[in-house]
Order: sequence, then C-alpha cells, then structure tokens
Amino acid sequence: MMPRPDELLFALKAFTGAMLAFYISCWLGLDNPYWSMATAFIVAHPLAGAMRSKAIYRFFGTLIGGTAAVIMVPSFVNAPALLCAAMALWVGLCLYIALMDRSPRAYMFMLSGYTAGIIGFPSVTDPSHVFETALTRCEEITLGIVCTTMIGTLILPRAMGPVLARRIASWVQPGMDWASAALGGDGESPLARDARRRLAFEATDTAMMVSQLAYDISHMQSAVRQVTRLRMYVVSLMPVLASIGQRVAELHRLNGMTPAMQAVLTHTDEWIKAGKPEGSDPLLQEIRELAQEQPSWTSLLRASLALRLEELVRIAHQSRLIRRHVVDGTPAPTSLKLEMEYIAITRHTVDHKLAFLSAVSAVLSILLVCAIWIETAWAYGAGAAIMVAVACSFFAAQDDPAPAIAQMLRNSMIVIAGIFVISFALLPAITGFTELYLVLLPAGLVIGVLISRPANFGTGMIFGAFGATQLALGNGYNANFIKFAGSSLSLLVGLGSALVLTRLIRSVGAAWSAKRLMRANWRDIVTAAQANSAPDRAAMTGIMMDRLGLMMPRLAAVASGADSAVSGALQDLRVGLNVIGLHREQWHLPPAAQAGSQIVFHRLAAHYQDNPRRPAPPSLAQALDETIATLMNDPLAYRAALMVLSGLRSLLYPDAPPPDFSCASPNLRVP
Repeated sequence: MMPRPDELLFALKAFTGAMLAFYISCWLGLDNPYWSMATAFIVAHPLAGAMRSKAIYRFFGTLIGGTAAVIMVPSFVNAPALLCAAMALWVGLCLYIALMDRSPRAYMFMLSGYTAGIIGFPSVTDPSHVFETALTRCEEITLGIVCTTMIGTLILPRAMGPVLARRIASWVQPGMDWASAALGGDGESPLARDARRRLAFEATDTAMMVSQLAYDISHMQSAVRQVTRLRMYVVSLMPVLASIGQRVAELHRLNGMTPAMQAVLTHTDEWIKAGKPEGSDPLLQEIRELAQEQPSWTSLLRASLALRLEELVRIAHQSRLIRRHVVDGTPAPTSLKLEMEYIAITRHTVDHKLAFLSAVSAVLSILLVCAIWIETAWAYGAGAAIMVAVACSFFAAQDDPAPAIAQMLRNSMIVIAGIFVISFALLPAITGFTELYLVLLPAGLVIGVLISRPANFGTGMIFGAFGATQLALGNGYNANFIKFAGSSLSLLVGLGSALVLTRLIRSVGAAWSAKRLMRANWRDIVTAAQANSAPDRAAMTGIMMDRLGLMMPRLAAVASGADSAVSGALQDLRVGLNVIGLHREQWHLPPAAQAGSQIVFHRLAAHYQDNPRRPAPPSLAQALDETIATLMNDPLAYRAALMVLSGLRSLLYPDAPPPDFSCASPNLRVP
C-alpha cells in the first residue's frame, strides 16, 4: 500500500527528529549518541497528544530506572549473581505495577524496569562507571525526547482533538441503531447486536485517547473531564438499552403492550433518531402521564419499561448536550442529580494473577539468561539479558505475548540484515552528516510510515529502535564485524529465550482471559448479594462495563459465542444493579418482604457461585414471586422494590409464564 502524503510528512519529521538528536549528541561528545536516535523513533507518534504524553513518561521512566541502577550496582558490586537477581526482581516489580495501571502512565513504570537493566546489566562485569552510564543515558534519552517532541509540535502538528471528535461522533450511529431496535422489541436482531458490539468497543477503546487528551495542542485539551463524562454516559446507556429491549419483547410476547405505551415508544424512537437534545421535556412528561392500571404482571413490566424509558431520555439528552459542548464549544451542562443516580464512574479492571504471572515469567527468563551468561562468561551476555527484559515487558499486557515476541524476533532478523548492508557497504563511503542523512533517509521514511499506521506501529517502532541500536552510530565510522556479530547474536538469543520461556510460563489465550473477566463479574454479583448494605451502583456499572470492553477484542479473537457472551455480560450487570436496588429498598418493606428479600439474596448468590449460565433454580423464582406477592397489595408504596424484583424475575426467567397477582388491589401507577 502506497504511503499517503500525511504519512510521508510524519515519517520525514520523525526521521529528522532522530537525526537532529544524533547530531547534537555527537556535537556534545556524548558516549552513545545512537541512544538519542533510538529514543526519537520510540517517542514518535502521528498525534501530538500521544507523542507528548509518551515523551513525559519516558523521561521520568528513564530517570527512575537510572536511579535504581545506580543504587543496585554499587550495593552488589562484589556479587554478580545477586546483582542480576536484584535487576530481575526490579524488572518484575515494575512490570507488575505497570500492569496494575491501565493508563499511559503504565509506560513509565514498565520503562523504569528495563531501563535499569539496560544500564545495570552491562555494569555487572564493570561496575565502576555505572553512574556515568546512567547519567549519559538520561542525557541522551532527554535529547531524543526534546528533538522529536519539538519537531512534532512545531512543524505541521496533527492534533488529537479532531481525531477524538470523529471517534465520539462514531458513537452516535450504533447508539441510535441499538435504541431503535430495542424500542421496537428487536434488541437481539443482527443490527442491534452489531451496534452493541461497536458501542462497547468504542466506549472502552477511546479511554486511552481521552487520558492523553490533556497533552494535546487542540482546543479539546481542556475538555478531558467533559469527554470522560460523555464516555461514562455512553457506558451507562448500555444496560438501559438492554433492559428496554427485553421489556418490549416480553410485553409483545405476553400481549401486554397498550396503545398508550406503544405511542410513547414511537415518540421516543422519533426523538432518538432526530439526534438533538431539544424535545426531551415533552417526551418525559408523556412518559410520566401514563395512566393507572390494575396490578398485574404486565402492568409491572410496563411500569418498569416506563422507568427505563425515562432513564434513556434523560441520559441521551444530557449526553447530547455534553457532546455539543465538546465539539462545538457550547456551555458545559450540569447534571449532578442524574450522575449521582444513574451514571457510571471510571473503574479499571486489574488482574493481579495475570500481572503476577507476567512478572514471574520476566524474572525467571532474565535469571535463566543471566545464569547462562555468567557461567559461560559470554562477552555479549548483557545484551541478551537486556532483550529478555525488554521483550517480556513490551507485550506483558497481551493474553499470549508469544506471537508478538516471535514477530519481534522476525523483525529483528530483518533489522540485522539491513544494518549489515548499511554498516559495511554504505557507511564506509560517507564523509559528512548530510551524506549520512540522505543515505539513511529511505530507511527512515519506511520506519516513519510504519509507525504512522496503527496496524504496523509495533513493527515500525522495532525497526527504528533496534535499527538505531544495532547501527550504533558514533562520532565517526567505527564499524566492527566482530562486535556487530556479537551484539546481533545477543539480540536474537535474548528474544529467542524470551519467546521459549513465555510459551512455557505465560501464554494463556484470549478465551482464558475472557472467562476470567466474566467470572470476576459473577464474583461481584455474589459479593453484592451477600453484602449488608447497598454497594455503589456507579462503581459496579463502571467496572463491569470496563470488563465488557476488555472482553470485546478477546471474544472477537475466539469468534464463537461472542454475541451470547456480550449479552450475558450485560445481563450480569443488570442483575447486579437490581441487587443494589433491592438492598436500598428492603429496609422500607414490611417484615415478610424483608425476609423474602434475604431469601432472594441467598439463592441468587448460590446461583452465581455455581454457574449463572445454567437455568436459574425454581426455588429462586418461587422466592421472587412470593416476595412480589407480599407487596402487590400496595404497589404504589412499594413501587421501587417491585420494579427491582420484577426486573430480576424477567432477567433470570425470561420464558417463564407470568405469576398471578389477581388478588392485589388497583393502586399501581407509572410515575
């Protein structure tokens, strides 16, 4: 695929930044000017916000890692084996912390780990210059960061704001498609399923961009809080749409759809498709004015549907105002009451087990390579140890890092072949910096174009970082075949060792991770059911929707059962929210209903401890029906509890016949 003009422009800027950093390093007489060149490629990014964010975290990561190396090397100066163990443990600790932090800041922690290895491992056999090495690396890394950031910011920068604005606009259509399908009772249609997948993925995938927005150069730099609010509104809308779709379908199945309710659904659909915040107040008023009805199962479903419709309209209205503020700069809306009632808060899933397994894999891999290095007295063993640390850290967040490490190994072979040609066929004829710039320009443009494409970003970064390191340019031509061969072999041995040990220790697979995320949701529901008081509704929505977003790419990888898994995750969230609602309401209920609620909690927890993908037990349905029956004599007083209990019954027993409440008095009114 031929590069586009914007890709070529970025590639030229990235390469120029790298060469400028190299030139200044040589002019200053720094020991390893190629470090600044490699850093320039690593930091380079087409979007200014992402580049500046990465630059800041790389600077502090290098500083922390260098400091750690300076502390550890003198402490174990007479014990190389202990020094290697300390370095390995440091890498593992930093990697564990990085995996706990799913923000751009994680890069700083990861870099702190293997930077200590880059500085410390070569000092195992020569510890006397560790401080100078650490200082030089910090200087050269900083120089590479400054050059790339300066050129990327000053020369035709590409702001992240417009890109994020387009991503935000892409939320609208799947949201409308899903809402329209749900209001028509087709919540499980192919269109609705596709919209559901797209919305879940987009709302989670843009979280990283939102966190980098504060470093951007566009007017949206100051809109981080509002974009975060908008994203959480979209997240909070998903369980509401799932609930509406099920309620409408169930009412159609039971012939319980009244003309008044159908009219409200039609008007809501028209308002959703209009795409504007105006017109929500008359619609809300129409929902609230639905007439009194005789208490029955279908009347409970209609009342619950009306409540969800009100939530839909309020959330959609407010999200449209926020989007208008973010994109067009209109005044920011306030919605404190709505956000306190319904809107999720940001919660990130952390998998301690997987993070610990990744850290252990990195530590063991480093220790094994270090043991071989020390026992064989291999002159280039430090390079192999460094590459193990880098490879195990780079891809630790993936379910199975082995394929990525294998790709890195293949790319490294390409790099070695290319550097061999450049070092021994082209560089000997070069006499000045201008000639060097022109000779390396084709390779630099290829690297820049690869970095500019998300699908090839990793390959481009490997070519740039490893290429600059293997080329090892200094202040003059100093190519040495023996040194080149030794460093190349250490690179391949390090990556090969990381690949083998990762396959043995760390590879788990997408299906395994998706199942763990789903089981984490189940545990949260069990915890909520067994709690003595109501858990935080916003936190539960945030964490479960975050897990759903993490499941999406994994479910796409395993393909089979993806739709049912997404539907099941949304059902789990709705069960959890109903459990929280019942906790809030149970202390206002009569004693018999309170006792029934405790039975519901107990049997629901047992069901989710077993396997909620199996049919719910009849005993739980009986407890729900009996508890609902105790409240139907005064449904107006206990409306909120009835909404929760009926919601649980519909979720857990969607195909069961409705219970009979013909003996209850006619007090139910939709608010």
